Amino acid sequence: MCGITGFISPSLNEEHLHRITRALQHRGPDAEGFYFDHKTQIGLGHRRLSILDLSAAANQPFYSKDGRYIMVFNGEVYNFKEVAEKYKIIAKTSSDSEVILEAFALKGIDCVSDFNGMFAIAIWDTVEERLFLIRDRFGVKPLVYYKSEDKFAFASELKALLQLPVKKKINKAALQSYLFLEYIPGPDCILEDFYKLPNGHYAEICRGEMKILPYYRFRDTIISRPVPVKSENETLDEFESLLSSSVKYRQISDVPIGAFLSGGTDSSLICALFQKQNSNPVNTFTIGFDVEGYDESGYASQVASVLKTNHSETHLTDKSSMSIVDRIVDFYDEPFAAPSTIPSYLVCNVARKHVTVAMSGDGGDELFMGYGYYDLYRKIKRLYRLDPGIGRSILKRIFNSKGERYERAARIFDLPGKNLLAHLWSEQQYMFSEKEIRGLLNTDETHLPVLDAWADINKMPLSDFEKISLFDIEQYLAHDLLYKMDAASMSNSLEVRNPYLDYRLMEFSYNLPQVYKINKGVPKYLMKKLLERYLPTDLVYRRKWGFPAPIGNWLTRDLSYLVDKWLDPARIKSQGIFNEKMVRHYVDAFRSGKKFHDKRIWSLIFFQMWFDKYIGQDAA
Repeated sequence: MCGITGFISPSLNEEHLHRITRALQHRGPDAEGFYFDHKTQIGLGHRRLSILDLSAAANQPFYSKDGRYIMVFNGEVYNFKEVAEKYKIIAKTSSDSEVILEAFALKGIDCVSDFNGMFAIAIWDTVEERLFLIRDRFGVKPLVYYKSEDKFAFASELKALLQLPVKKKINKAALQSYLFLEYIPGPDCILEDFYKLPNGHYAEICRGEMKILPYYRFRDTIISRPVPVKSENETLDEFESLLSSSVKYRQISDVPIGAFLSGGTDSSLICALFQKQNSNPVNTFTIGFDVEGYDESGYASQVASVLKTNHSETHLTDKSSMSIVDRIVDFYDEPFAAPSTIPSYLVCNVARKHVTVAMSGDGGDELFMGYGYYDLYRKIKRLYRLDPGIGRSILKRIFNSKGERYERAARIFDLPGKNLLAHLWSEQQYMFSEKEIRGLLNTDETHLPVLDAWADINKMPLSDFEKISLFDIEQYLAHDLLYKMDAASMSNSLEVRNPYLDYRLMEFSYNLPQVYKINKGVPKYLMKKLLERYLPTDLVYRRKWGFPAPIGNWLTRDLSYLVDKWLDPARIKSQGIFNEKMVRHYVDAFRSGKKFHDKRIWSLIFFQMWFDKYIGQDAA
């Protein structure tokens, strides 16, 4: 796992290359390397976190044997030994980097379809003077680029590119998406002229021209839903075999490795298979909050006891958890309002004291329909179809009369009928509605690409639940969860691997009949049936917990100063981005007891902290 940078520009030099690369030192503390060619004005930079082949021979930039290609690479290709065998590559190192580059030298971009892993790759062709950028199928590894008339630059993180002499202008459309979703979906970035390379795509840059093309689209692997022809046990065996293979691949490492264990279905299943494949106890990690309603560490401890892992449990007080809130924008270089950034960073920090690589359970909920709003969407969709609006108005008034808890729920009856799921998703995240965003930004129009994304999925010949699952995979997983974990882990120089995101497992699982996802109201049915082979049923079938932080409680007490500092009316007015009267409205409502505004308040505070750190007076 590493950090990569580079550019092609007559106005940038080696000093710029060193500056942007060293801004990613946290991603790769073990080594750095540079390539710069004065003739073509191209630079490549690399920061290394040594995982495979710890010798200097595996440092980057990496040069192909024939000298034509030069590569910087972030991530892991787990099946590199099989790729080497297929291409008859005789490697001098035991690193996947060498195999990746030699495969590219032999077959070009087509070789990427043989890679099973997570990666962001940059390869310079010295003969054709052509730069290739490649991002993995599901977007586990980030790749951001900047493009103007005289500059093209890329990096693993936006904060590196902001070290260059570039214009920093807020992308208002991206800001709208942030306020609606809690994150900014690709390919947009929060700043104009900055973009994220889409997952499953590659870019070619040659003599000022750039083209971006797909090499993989998950939705293209979807088949018509078959009637189950195999027995449940046969399907379960096949699922276990694929997941076991994925877990086995992700143990390839020359440094200590462990796994996150929350006690929930996703992480428990990963840890069960991880431990099964090892004779010695594997390292597992969890953190607990000393706050009622936010601590599931007891379940994790029970699971670890049954599995007999070497378990580390760290309990965090309110004070220790809040200690990083002021620094959270150091790790997240785009506005990102998910409060779970805090525990995600902290569990990575704890794990890094013991291991350099950790496995995570991201992807299980999206594949196996684990979120609670599936049934809610079906009920609301039915209500909207049958009711012309009068009934909804009556229900809204009734809900509003029942107090704060129901007042928040009453917002459901205001959702637009068009693109209902996307609006419901926003509401379930406690974010702003389209109408509220227009008021906050003093605009008459909103443009939210996520609405078009849902409309596109909604046309597909899938069940409602299958559509939501695909939406979660293409949107929430790709742009929210994976960004969150990459930033949290790499700020601690920790590599995180995701067994559920093996493309073989993803394609198999999504194409299973729906009965294996939700069965008689039980979500993640097949996963839980498999987990029954390893854990007692009382640990398998328990209430689902999230991984949040009690940010609303903190903002009413110890962190109330953040509201006063960052949402001060004078600051808001002088900044000129938000309507200060609307901001004050939400602050007053929150402080008067309407706690369901906590996420909105936090999202505004996070943006203000981000703006102050990365933009300040530079934005136009």
